[in-house]
Amino acid sequence: MTVTVRRYQPSDLGQVLDLWDRAGAMPIGADGLTVDQALDLMSSAESVSVVAESDGRVVGTAIGATVGVVGWLCRLVTVPDDDPSAGTVQRLVDDVEAKFSERQVRKIVTVVSGSGPVHIDLGRRGYAESDGGVFLERELAVAQVAPSTLAELGGRMIGPGLWDELKGMDQVKEIIERRVILPIAQPEVAARHAVAAPRAVVLFGPPGTGKTTFAKGIASRLEWPSIEIQPGQLAGEGPERQATYLAKTFDRILELPSAVVFVDEVEDLASIRGAERKVTPSVANEFLKQIPRFRDVTHHLLVCATNWIGRLDPAFLRPGRFDYVLPVGPPDAEARRAIWQRYVDEITDEPVDVGALVRASERFTPADIEFAARKAAQRAFERELFEGERTRSTTAEFLWAVKRTRPTLTQEIIDDLQEDIRRFARD
Repeated sequence: MTVTVRRYQPSDLGQVLDLWDRAGAMPIGADGLTVDQALDLMSSAESVSVVAESDGRVVGTAIGATVGVVGWLCRLVTVPDDDPSAGTVQRLVDDVEAKFSERQVRKIVTVVSGSGPVHIDLGRRGYAESDGGVFLERELAVAQVAPSTLAELGGRMIGPGLWDELKGMDQVKEIIERRVILPIAQPEVAARHAVAAPRAVVLFGPPGTGKTTFAKGIASRLEWPSIEIQPGQLAGEGPERQATYLAKTFDRILELPSAVVFVDEVEDLASIRGAERKVTPSVANEFLKQIPRFRDVTHHLLVCATNWIGRLDPAFLRPGRFDYVLPVGPPDAEARRAIWQRYVDEITDEPVDVGALVRASERFTPADIEFAARKAAQRAFERELFEGERTRSTTAEFLWAVKRTRPTLTQEIIDDLQEDIRRFARD
């Protein structure tokens, strides 16, 4: 089911009351509010009142109210038979948290009874029990920024659970956690050991290995906005305006309280001099000038990613510009098992020989595995529609999908990566 979140409207009243009744939130909900009190709050112009809707049916509600820098999250209710994969709670909380952030809220408090799905979902988002388990609280990062400002820069806040959801690339994840995230997240401990928080890092490796996902995961883990700069978009500004546009963009980003700035395909900005670029030399020079500015501000991290590190200008990679140059290689057998297991658990309840999938996908990237898994799910979907067989994806269908998925990696690419690691990696 597809769930969308929108503002509460008076015409929703009948469905909202029916939902609260079915969820046991009448006459008094877990938040201690009577129906009349909850409706008065929901209709208030000062409140943040949203509903989740699917196929024209209200399947969830949330009410937010602010008192100073504290936001109260009330009536977080979903239909009793809510499908966890639909992410109803996550979408409701995302919307309310974004509006709280615009109002400079620093702590969110909610009341949840028991340990049901809503309690579990909030726990994944960083809410912790308080006052004997009656209240759940979460601190918002001081450096959050209004969504409207982020939208203008092409950025967004990423839910806090993404980093924990990254499965199957534990070795790379551990290096990023230790070298990049912890010195930023634990500044007092870092200062005691004279460890400087990184300001700029490079991720390199073949296409599809998860560099973009790791960059988003860093933003998720730090609870900072994620802003992506795409060299291809700069090219659309015209040769005369490219450098000026880039400089102004960085000016605005560095004025934010915090940000993870992600530049994908950075070789288009900083390739070897004389090589083909999507932008003018003046833009490349401007970009090189902007990198040191990250050392002059706190709560900002530049993450650059490239599939072809050997094409980068050596001056771009010199020590002093980037704290770390980290490889993101293909998953080994253990990592492939973890990635496959995640998709198998999501797609099917049939017994699946994950070991067979691991052996059959030796040169697959995480993106290749996802493609094959989705292909197997599509085949089972079509089988039910056209053949009437209702079983979900089986081992045979996953293996069928693997055989029809072309691996991104070749032995030549793997050998080149090993040479690049030897020449360029700094971890």
